[in-house]
Amino acid sequence: MTEDRHQTVDETLAPAVDAHLEILLRMVEAQPGARMAICLTTRSGVVAGHLVAARTWAERWEETVRQADEQRQAEVMAHLPQMVQSTQLHGETSENGLHPFLHLVDVTFMSVPGSLTSPVWRGRVSDVCGWSLGTV
Repeated sequence: MTEDRHQTVDETLAPAVDAHLEILLRMVEAQPGARMAICLTTRSGVVAGHLVAARTWAERWEETVRQADEQRQAEVMAHLPQMVQSTQLHGETSENGLHPFLHLVDVTFMSVPGSLTSPVWRGRVSDVCGWSLGTV
């Protein structure tokens, strides 16, 4: 009897939880205004910025969207704060209590030529391959 060396992998399995990253996420969620410099390695490249609570990120995102087109979309933008607040009432945790997303502000994308920056970045925790505290 031989073993099948090419067994298929069950793709429905959840990715391994990075308990240390989850601890950092809980720390920033627990303290309003907390920021933690972090550098993430993802499938798409390296992203450096400050890890913040989902609510802090949402406030910065709201500000960024508002500034993008203040004149033309004044009516639509008037409803933006209520929409953001309604999605942030209970934070962002999944059924198992883990954070599905992480949020960065003052971001630098390290894997692209030049100095590409962004005021906000949101990514799936499951897409993080590695991380380090501090920035490069």
